[in-house]
Amino acid sequence: MAAVGNLTTGFFCGGSDSNPYIMTEKINYEDGTRAGGTSLGTARSDLAAVGNLTTGIFGGGFTTVVTAVTDKYTYSTDTRAAGTSLSPARRSLAAAGTSIAGIFGGGFTTVVTAVTDKYTYSTDTRAAGTSLGTARRWPAATGNSTAGIFGGGNTGSVSAVTDKYTYSGDSRTSGTALGTARDELAAAGNSSIGIFGGGFTTTQTAVTDKYAYSGDSRTSGTSLGTARDSLSAVSTSPGHLREAPYFRSDFVAPGLALFSARSTAGVGTHSVILVLTLG
Repeated sequence: MAAVGNLTTGFFCGGSDSNPYIMTEKINYEDGTRAGGTSLGTARSDLAAVGNLTTGIFGGGFTTVVTAVTDKYTYSTDTRAAGTSLSPARRSLAAAGTSIAGIFGGGFTTVVTAVTDKYTYSTDTRAAGTSLGTARRWPAATGNSTAGIFGGGNTGSVSAVTDKYTYSGDSRTSGTALGTARDELAAAGNSSIGIFGGGFTTTQTAVTDKYAYSGDSRTSGTSLGTARDSLSAVSTSPGHLREAPYFRSDFVAPGLALFSARSTAGVGTHSVILVLTLG
């Protein structure tokens, strides 16, 4: 499952139980209500998503094979159109970006990969980006208007590594390692910090890492309410905003983050929503 959103709503799409999902679920941040959205064009799991305040791009994933397909989702009208395919086709990737373009990074083809795609929303064009420093599947990514942090994943074993991808110049440097090596985690953030939550070590975990973009420092965050992997996350204060968004007095606090999973240990298909306030 992958998630993206705007200031009012998170859009959770795809995923898998025993078969890939095509459905979209919309979560309203203010009251936590859920509604169905427009289905993706291709049912798949292990996809990634990135977007701006009007549009989300859902890319890659697994049907019965790895896929390069993308869906362009317009929030205001709940409409979906086919986007430009990624290259190469892969699953278990992550994405972060600005209001102009998103970076899809890492994943699995027939082997783990460090490749990135730069997807420009307005023109639906794709170009090769700068490769991550470590090839891996199942990382998570978040960031601000300057850089994206790709953290965790699996190289053949669980990893705590992070890559800092600076959008201007498409440059990559090593970031500060997460506190716990894990894969199948999720990340969300605002303009100053990102939260990496959940995942799998040798078992499902509820651990979180709080990553400050300025200074590349990491501290332990508050654990999620339920240990789980294969989750996704979205925030009301998207990292691509240059300034903190304005919130009405009757709205949620700035920096609300939602973490959702379709499965937890011993539960089967299940949706868990955790609300975190980003500092």
